[in-house]
Amino acid sequence: MRFRTGLIAGLAVGYYYGAKAGRERAVEIDAWLDRIRSTTTFQDARTKLADGVREGTTAARHLLADTPFGSTHVTDAEIEQLLTDPTLN
Repeated sequence: MRFRTGLIAGLAVGYYYGAKAGRERAVEIDAWLDRIRSTTTFQDARTKLADGVREGTTAARHLLADTPFGSTHVTDAEIEQLLTDPTLN
């Protein structure tokens, strides 16, 4: 519940300051972000992050498959069900 409250508060504050800044500032920020996204440093960091996430999910799948209370094979659907289970929040 705290996550949802924080998310809603963050969205509200972002909307308020975004609306206050105006269209010109939004265009300026967009141009600034485009310059950052086009750098090789950003592209390398993004690739490394994606690779790390992929390796982490693979390791988590192997870890779940090796647990005594789990099955020997964990499918993507089973992992998705565990991640979206509302009782775990």
